[in-house]
Amino acid sequence: MPLDILATAVVEGTDKIPFWREIRALAPYVAGITAVKLWTRGSINQWGRKLHGKVYIVTGATTQGMGTAVALEMAEQGAQLIILVKKVDEWTTEWVEDLRSRAKNELIYLEQCDLSDLYQVRKFATKWLDNKPARRLDGVVAMAGNLEPVWNSTRKASTDGLELQMAVNFAGHFHLLDLLKPAFKAQPPDRDVRIVVTTCMLQAIGDVRLEDPLWRDAKYDRPLKFFASSKLQLGLCMLELQRQLFSNAKKDDGTTGRNVTVTLVQPGIMRSTSLRRLISNGSVLALLFLYSFLLYPLLWLFTKSGYRGGQSVLYALMTPELEEVNLKDDQVKYVVNCSMGGFSRKEFGDAELQKKLYDTTSQKILELERSMAIKRNTGKKKAAAAGK
Repeated sequence: MPLDILATAVVEGTDKIPFWREIRALAPYVAGITAVKLWTRGSINQWGRKLHGKVYIVTGATTQGMGTAVALEMAEQGAQLIILVKKVDEWTTEWVEDLRSRAKNELIYLEQCDLSDLYQVRKFATKWLDNKPARRLDGVVAMAGNLEPVWNSTRKASTDGLELQMAVNFAGHFHLLDLLKPAFKAQPPDRDVRIVVTTCMLQAIGDVRLEDPLWRDAKYDRPLKFFASSKLQLGLCMLELQRQLFSNAKKDDGTTGRNVTVTLVQPGIMRSTSLRRLISNGSVLALLFLYSFLLYPLLWLFTKSGYRGGQSVLYALMTPELEEVNLKDDQVKYVVNCSMGGFSRKEFGDAELQKKLYDTTSQKILELERSMAIKRNTGKKKAAAAGK
C-alpha cells in the first residue's frame, strides 16, 4: 500500500493520491504533535546490567505505574526483591504472584512494613540486621510516596500522629535508611551498593524546619507545602547519609570504601497516582470527568508514562558512573531524564544545614518512638487488666 501511494505520487503527481489535500493540511499538526511527544516522553535507560544474585529492598513497587515497571525490570534481570508493603493481603499476594510470573523470577518477596508507622519500620530493620553473618544487600530503591488532595483542609495523621505525607515521604524513609546504615557498611568492599531515592520537582517550593523537622507543630493550611517539604528534607538528609557512609570508609586492603552510593532521582511529570490525585483533588467525579475525559489528551501529550519515568531509576541502578572505580567525587548524584543533573536549591550546597537536619530528625524520631512505646505498653496493661 505505501509503495502504491509512492508510485502514484512519482508517476501521476500528488494530486492523484486520495485525500491528498486533507493529508497535506493535517500533516504539520501531526508532525508537531509527534515532535512534542518524542520530546516529553522521556529517555530510555541505555545501560544493561545483569542483577542475578543481587538483593534489593524496594518501596513503592505496587503502584501499577513507575514502581511496578522498575520492580518488573529488576526482577527480569534476576534480582532478588524484598518489597515493602503497607499490608500483606489478598490483593498484594495476587500482585506479587503476577510479578513473579511475568518476570519468570520466584525470588520476589513481600514484607509488611507500613512506612507511616515508625514502629513497623524499626521492626523490619531490626529483623534485617539481626542476622550473623550480615545479610547481603545490594541496595535500596525508595519510590513510595503519598500526596494528599491539595484543597483538603482535613489533616490525616499517621499512627505516630505525624501528618501522613511527612510520615511516609520523609520520616518513614529516613528512619529505614538510617537504621540500615550498619547493613550498608557491613557489605564487602567489592560490592557495588546503591541507594536510589526518588524525589519530585515540587521540592522547589518546600521549606526546611530545622527545629521541627517532622512538622508536628506546623499549621496544616497548605497540604502541598507538606508534600514538597517532605521531599526536600529527605533529599537534604540523603546528602548527609552519603557523608556518614563515606566517613572513615577506607579499607585496610587499599580500597576507598566508597562502594555505597546514594542517588536522588527526579522521574519527571508522570501520569501517576499522585498526578491523578493532584488534579482530581481526591474526587471520583473529577477523576472520571476532569482527568480521564477532559484533560487526558493533553496529559498524554505532555507527561510521561510510569514506564518512562522508571527509566531514570533504572539508569541510577545500572550506570557504571556510580561504580567505585569511576567515582570522581563524594557528592550525591541527581539523575534527571537518564542523565546527571544539578541541584537548584541552595540548601543542597549547605553541608552544615544538612547535618543539623539529619541529627535533629534522628533525635525527634527517637523521642517520638519512646513516647509511642510508653503508650503501647500502657494500652497493653489496660487491656490485660480489663481481661481479668
